[in-house]
Amino acid sequence: MKIIFGFFSLLLLVFCNTKTESSYNVFEEDSWHADSIITLNHDVVDSITKHNLYLKIRHTTDFEYQNIFLFVCFQEKRDTIEVTLSEKSGKWLGRGFGDIKEVEYCFAKEITFNSKKTSIVSVEQAMRYGDLPAITNLKGIIALGINIKKSDD
Repeated sequence: MKIIFGFFSLLLLVFCNTKTESSYNVFEEDSWHADSIITLNHDVVDSITKHNLYLKIRHTTDFEYQNIFLFVCFQEKRDTIEVTLSEKSGKWLGRGFGDIKEVEYCFAKEITFNSKKTSIVSVEQAMRYGDLPAITNLKGIIALGINIKKSDD
């Protein structure tokens, strides 16, 4: 019994001591509408250490495209990023089991936060196809998250 308790205590210590903070937005019916701007808020208490910020895109293998284009706003800067989800051969990148995969993409490195201010990241899907100004309903996207990890320096 002591061995089992010790094992679970060790697991709790390891998981509570990680250098990662995450938050997710889950899409209804695995679909991201073009008008939907996702806002991810995060309070970072450590204002001395530098951090890297990652977008985490969870999708199904029914997603029809090789990549996804996003408009990302962070610290009053707006950028368009492309995240590759699969190789040209069709092999999915990222991690996952079965028909669900998750890709992590670093969009900001060596960031120092203001501890008195909530960090806000807004993300909008920017997918286009042919003559269409936007793909109205991007099917196959399950969730969008942000990971904040302490830099290794």
